[in-house]
Amino acid sequence: MNNKIFFSSNSDEWATPADLFNELNKEFSFTLDPCATDQNHKCKKYFTIEDDGLSKSWQNEIVFCNPPYSKIKIWVEKCAKEARQTARSLFY
Repeated sequence: MNNKIFFSSNSDEWATPADLFNELNKEFSFTLDPCATDQNHKCKKYFTIEDDGLSKSWQNEIVFCNPPYSKIKIWVEKCAKEARQTARSLFY
């Protein structure tokens, strides 16, 4: 197998392999895929680039996120922000 494709930034639309997602989903039961396309979404509820998942609340969701690598920093920041908000809501 040519692993170069896994480290390529030629496209932001690399889908997570179904077998990997299925194993993770068995444990976490994801409810939202916030950075997907109509063709590669992994959850019933998902946001496309047109929906702008970065601008939406992820509250009350169990999020599966395979972000576009060209924008990894802003997606990681969004994941951290949503996690902090969820943690605060659990304790206050």
